[in-house]
Amino acid sequence: MKQFSLLVAACAATLSFSAVANAQDVTLKMGHVLAPTHQFHKGMELASEKLAESTDGRIKLEVFPSSQLGTERDMHVSVRTGGVDMLLASPGGASVHLPELAVLDAPYLFENDDHWQAVVYGDVGKEWERSVADKSGVHIMGWFPRGTRHVITKGIPLNSIGDIENVKIRVADIPPYPQVFQAFGATPTPVAFSEMYSALQAGVVDGADVPLDTILAQKLFEVSDHVNLIAWSFAAPGPILMSDSAFNKLSEEDQQKLREALRAGTQYIAKAFTENEASVQDELEAKGMTFVTPGDIDAWRAAAAEGIPNLAELWGGDAELYTRIRDTEH
Repeated sequence: MKQFSLLVAACAATLSFSAVANAQDVTLKMGHVLAPTHQFHKGMELASEKLAESTDGRIKLEVFPSSQLGTERDMHVSVRTGGVDMLLASPGGASVHLPELAVLDAPYLFENDDHWQAVVYGDVGKEWERSVADKSGVHIMGWFPRGTRHVITKGIPLNSIGDIENVKIRVADIPPYPQVFQAFGATPTPVAFSEMYSALQAGVVDGADVPLDTILAQKLFEVSDHVNLIAWSFAAPGPILMSDSAFNKLSEEDQQKLREALRAGTQYIAKAFTENEASVQDELEAKGMTFVTPGDIDAWRAAAAEGIPNLAELWGGDAELYTRIRDTEH
């Protein structure tokens, strides 16, 4: 009887210790490449506040903007080793963990917010979450929209697709950006995000692939003069990635609270993109930018469609995955 009592006491002590361990304070560090004025940062600051509220301050999310934790490429390496707890990733960048994610950056894929959310929060997204965890040990904790991507140029209005022929366009040094602009006929020129301003200023490139808000946040209106509204990418949701070591510091309950906080932050981002686009355009025009809407958008779509079989190699060769996502009911 005495031995049984000792065993019960030992088990109780173990459970108590486990509960205390699960309730320990945890500080998570998240990195991204945008400026602190960008809605990505503001949305993640909101997520930080929501997380602190739901965990009584036990779990803190510190958000580091402007590539303070490294370039996106650097952070993808670090998230696998535990050097970075979390990052806001582009689909192309995240494809180093799971190639299929690159499809989210494919041209003219999504129609609206309901469309991309039906994909990433539906069966496709859930399968990706399982696959990334199994294959790389990295965890997808949420998704965030990345705006509508256009092209800015310096002294070169793009009135038609022919005008982009051989024009040096700054693209991210990750798939599928170089391949997309090669399909359009441009000369894609990989430049780090942090060096985009100086590359435009020095004439290393003639233009850049960016959403409207980035033009404003990074002050690219100082080094370019045309915004060409080709809208080749809508939302292109990126995964919010978490290292395995950071993931395992949280109980299942706290993991869910983190997911909910991040969802609140990404809803803020989606709303900000929708509500702010008109005002951002007005502000950019006031700063001297000229907006150009090419008269042959169907030609841009056609060029993109012709490139899908080649682009599909980036996500494992399955061109039907593009069609499945494009045609998802929403």
